Amino acid sequence: MKLIHCADLHLDSPMESNLPPEKARERKNEILSTFSKLVRLAEEGGVEAILIAGDLFDRDRVSKKTRQYVLDLMRMHPAIRFFYLAGNHDSGNALRNVEERPENLYTFDDTWRSYSFGDVVITGSERPDPDTLRLKESDLNILLLHGQERGGKGSGREDVISFSALKNKHIDYIALGHLHEYRTAQIDPRCTACYSGCLEGRGFDECGEKGYVLLETAKGRITQRFVPLAYRRLHTVSCDVGEFATQLELEERLLSAVEQIPARDMVKVILTGKVPAEAQKDTAHLLQVLAERFYFAKLADETRLLIRPEDYRNDISLKGEFVRRVMASSLTETEKERIIACGFRALSGEEIGI
Repeated sequence: MKLIHCADLHLDSPMESNLPPEKARERKNEILSTFSKLVRLAEEGGVEAILIAGDLFDRDRVSKKTRQYVLDLMRMHPAIRFFYLAGNHDSGNALRNVEERPENLYTFDDTWRSYSFGDVVITGSERPDPDTLRLKESDLNILLLHGQERGGKGSGREDVISFSALKNKHIDYIALGHLHEYRTAQIDPRCTACYSGCLEGRGFDECGEKGYVLLETAKGRITQRFVPLAYRRLHTVSCDVGEFATQLELEERLLSAVEQIPARDMVKVILTGKVPAEAQKDTAHLLQVLAERFYFAKLADETRLLIRPEDYRNDISLKGEFVRRVMASSLTETEKERIIACGFRALSGEEIGI
């Protein structure tokens, strides 16, 4: 038997925190299309069930258009059973409280609920209590949960899951949602827990491969394999531009840093390194270069100013006196760098651009 484990699609996400309005609308539709692609691939590949481990939607209130699209998609693929557990972003009401609910849609609530499916039993709860979980040792048990592993970053909330409390509960696989990257953990000799990650990255905190987990059952065991699916990937690239000589050299370093990234993807480049105070660094031009190459690009300038006080110790020019006075001040190193950079631009007749 084949099953798919996915989570954290966040359909109807506004997508406007990183993208301009037009591209935000495009990405919103692309994420919906990726879910549709997943279902079509499932049918073509003989998958019998899709496990959605929470946050199918981005919020409790879902647009009528998106809700109807999801319901129609399920109805059009009756050979696939959809097991949907609501997450901390979606309440589940968008699919639970609908008229003419698809017969192949199975949902969960605040208590443990189990569905027998061939030789597999799928169990889940939106408010899981490990102490009340009762599973048969002879079954092939999949647990569907949404939450942060207890002890992990940001886990001081209600939506935490205690892996230790789930040990030796006759579980074979825990299909998890909440973390937006693929991750596995061995709970006990029998049980593997897995975060499938999201299907599509929405921001530059969700870089890397995104997709789903393909599960296969055979001879009383479950095997799992991560399958990339995202239409676009997000990349964060660090580019050391220290001590460049010309703007053209800087541009070449930038392009070299991103040359292996497909044009359809989204890129954030972070400029690093120590830059000479007199260097001409036009970040607006660099961003334009990236924008022409990729679907979407961001540029963050984290360079530091390269200042050698000894170079100005005996300089009797206005520039030398300026540097000596700033370096002797009680300002922080960051403040000194900004003031010297602005001063050099002013002395050269350029816009200061603080």
